[in-house]
This record gives sequence, C-alpha cells and structure tokens, in this order.
Amino acid sequence: MRYLMLLRGINVGGHNRVVMKELRENLAAVGFTNVSSYINSGNLIFDSSHSQTDVTQMVQQLLAQNYIFPVTSLILSAQDYQQDFLTVPQWWGSDRELRHNALFLLPSFDRQSFARIQSQVGDYDQVAYTANMIFWTAPFKKDYSKSFYSKLMKESFYKDITIRNRNTALKLGNLLKNS
Repeated sequence: MRYLMLLRGINVGGHNRVVMKELRENLAAVGFTNVSSYINSGNLIFDSSHSQTDVTQMVQQLLAQNYIFPVTSLILSAQDYQQDFLTVPQWWGSDRELRHNALFLLPSFDRQSFARIQSQVGDYDQVAYTANMIFWTAPFKKDYSKSFYSKLMKESFYKDITIRNRNTALKLGNLLKNS
C-alpha cells in the first residue's frame, strides 16, 4: 500500500532539523520501499505491506530513536488522501488573491475543535472538513488580520494540525497517484 507521511514543525527557522535524505534512508532500512520526499518540510511517500496502524507505530519508533526532539507525524494511505480530495470545495483555490491551505489533522486532534473553529469562522474565512483535513481559504494580504486563520497559532488545537499550502497538497496527491 502507498502511504504519505507528514511531519509537523521540522526544518522551520533552522530548528528541529530533519535531513530528508537521512530520513529516507532510515525508512528504507526498516523495510519501506519506493521512499521519496517532496521539498524539505516533511513530506514523504513510501510503500509498505503493513497496515496503517503498524506503519504508524514503526514510524513513531523510528522518529523517537533518531531525533532528540519530538517529531510529530501523520500517516495517511494514498486512498484516504485521495478520498478527501474528492470533496474539495470549488472555492478552494478559485481566487488567487486568497490563501488556500490544507490543515491536516494529527492523531491528537480533538474533533470537538470543529465546533470551536466553526464558531470563529466569519466573513473572511471559508472552511470545509473531511475525514483527515480542513480545507481553508482566508485573505492573503488585505483583511488577513481580520481572518480567524491569522489567529490559528494562538488556538489550543494548533499543535494538533500540520499545514500544507494548496500547491503542496495538490502536488502530494499527484505524487501519490504517479509514484
């Protein structure tokens, strides 16, 4: 089965450095095949005959053994990823003047946060929920500070998501199909 691994909070401002080449080698060493990465922000694709639960446990163990700082990961099957994108809203990506992101829900994400998010979304944000992510559109420049998106870092659930911009999210979907 094909899997996508998303890492949170690595290689940002020189902190929590994870070298993708080394991580690819480590993933191959534990038996994953066709391991590749996309950009330096923690997007890896690989194949495994193991279940998603087993893959998640193997990855968590590998990360804990190889890094002195905590590395949070999300493992999604290619099928789950593509299923979420079957319901992508039309507005997500339609206006180039706006910011379009995919907020991936880490295993620690409390789905009761959806109600909190929904109650804060006003005229400046659009959100749509799927099983594994939130499609989010917000102002990019004009009115950005008025959007709820601009305040996400202060929210308790922020530590329970990892964000990819629209271009990266779409590229990952293509890589999952074509790899």
